[in-house]
Amino acid sequence: MKSYLQEPVAQALPDASLVTIDRKNYYRQFLHGYYQFDCAVSGAVTRSAKFYIPEGSVYNQPTVFIGIPGGRNPWDFMVESGWKELSDYYGLYLVLMEAGDGGVWRNDQADMDYLNALNNDLAVRPLFCSFQANFYAAAYGDAADAVGAQSRRMPRAYAAVALLGTSGMTAEEAEVLRTTQSRVEGVCYSQVQCPVWLLFAGKDEAAEREIGYYRYANHSRDSGIVSGAGSSAVSGASSNPASDGMDGMRITWVPQEGGTVDEHWCANVVADFGPWEKSVDRNYSEAVLTELFDGIYRYPGNNNGALRRAGNIYERGFKKFSADVWGGYYGDRRDTYRREWYAYVPESAPKDGTIPAVFVFHGAGGSGDEIADRIGWSHAADKYGFMIIMPTASEPNEVRSISGIRTNNIFRAMWNTGGPQPERPEDMRFLDFLYQWLTEHYPVDKSRIYASGQSSGGMMSWACAAYRPDYFAAAAPFSARHIDIEAVEHGSRERPPVEGSMIPIIANLGCCDAAFKGGFTQAQELVDYWCVRYGLTKRWADYTYMDGGKNCSFKDGLVAHYVFETGDGVPMLHLTETDTKAHATWPSECESVWNGYFTKFSKDPVTKDLYYEGRICRPT
Repeated sequence: MKSYLQEPVAQALPDASLVTIDRKNYYRQFLHGYYQFDCAVSGAVTRSAKFYIPEGSVYNQPTVFIGIPGGRNPWDFMVESGWKELSDYYGLYLVLMEAGDGGVWRNDQADMDYLNALNNDLAVRPLFCSFQANFYAAAYGDAADAVGAQSRRMPRAYAAVALLGTSGMTAEEAEVLRTTQSRVEGVCYSQVQCPVWLLFAGKDEAAEREIGYYRYANHSRDSGIVSGAGSSAVSGASSNPASDGMDGMRITWVPQEGGTVDEHWCANVVADFGPWEKSVDRNYSEAVLTELFDGIYRYPGNNNGALRRAGNIYERGFKKFSADVWGGYYGDRRDTYRREWYAYVPESAPKDGTIPAVFVFHGAGGSGDEIADRIGWSHAADKYGFMIIMPTASEPNEVRSISGIRTNNIFRAMWNTGGPQPERPEDMRFLDFLYQWLTEHYPVDKSRIYASGQSSGGMMSWACAAYRPDYFAAAAPFSARHIDIEAVEHGSRERPPVEGSMIPIIANLGCCDAAFKGGFTQAQELVDYWCVRYGLTKRWADYTYMDGGKNCSFKDGLVAHYVFETGDGVPMLHLTETDTKAHATWPSECESVWNGYFTKFSKDPVTKDLYYEGRICRPT
């Protein structure tokens, strides 16, 4: 009988067209095992990597990129270091990054190009559902310097890194990073947080420089916490941080109090000393995983990402639900899918009486368990005492070619606002099911139910306003400017909205959004539809967009506001564009939407009359 530790043959990834839908296990991870991946670095260069996906894993689990030291067998090293065992136990995805020609890492441009290409490939989900917000790196031996250099120049690549065998930082690199602007205007690379675990062979100037670099970027406290070798003391500030360490001891610098709701100061710096080989051990790897990686996410935000800490959702009170829901295609209901959704009632919610509720829809490739923390509605719910409902979208079984990779959109759940298909349920029908379920199972305030979401979920929010207006008192789409996702995906004309009750909309786009370039400059038809429908006093052409707020209703910090009102001053349509923001939603924006918009609107659940600040609304 084969030992599970014996190296298997790395399988080729299956053909994307052979992926199948399993309606009873609708959100299963299709792959499990050990796979070969040929990373196309450029037209002429391909480098090898391996994937390990544990059996029974689910979508959007943490992905650990492991830099395999030169000359080591990837499978053997994965087993020896304990990462395979940790993967099987925690459900982690592993990406094994391999040295190039000659079997060594050279920390040169070729290595940089490979690491960036591999990171980009994983972001588009190559036949399994990896999720960029929880990418981490653990690099060993000669791989440590290469991954360290890459992560400092591409801070969005990982939420945290462990450089186990780093040789430190040169004065030249430190100066370049200090003076070179990152992808965010006005922010140099040396100012971007990165949780890091450093293991040095010895204590020298290069080690001191690297520790100092990360302590500055991560807003570290002056004193570090010393652990190991029986010590549990707090070291004082030192002009030579490396001199505080010794073999068998570690120093951890935690960040100062600070940060914002959009970017937490949550990046630790850990410095350890000794031969890197001592870290090739399950216990050491688990310490890196649980003490540095766990709970740290680099969410979309600006072009450097937004570092935030988020605790386990189940420990915080989130509940997962599932049910067999008819997809709507076959009259005999054979197309029943096992759908899932999450609900969260914070401790701050009213204990007596009814509770307002927000439906929160994830973007393409996301899931119901991650969206509330990623865009910030969980923070707003905790602060203001309303509940949130987070469903997971349907999966289109269709081949997708992107960035030179042939994958399948089954790993990219997105909302189907069109009709049902033989292998694709109608998500508006799922919404009908969820609305009824919510009102039957929770003491929800039916006059104060709202919809919001980001990207594909933003389009789903537009669809809620267009196709189910009677359910909601208001909608807040982010990173989206369409109402019919299926039509947009397939290049057909969007279905027109249905007649129904009045529904106000506040919508946002980021000025650095690569998915929806140009902000609202390309939204004339959408904007004017709602303006005409409610007889608003302005039209799309009365403003100019993406020009720093030169012709808007008002500018508040980074946000330009464009308000479209009824004749008696009800802001039925409110558009915003946010400077420096990428394809993302900031938690502060959710808080602003709740306080400045949602709380002003309610809708009578019987008559469907809309109220703004207590007065009834009528079209002009």
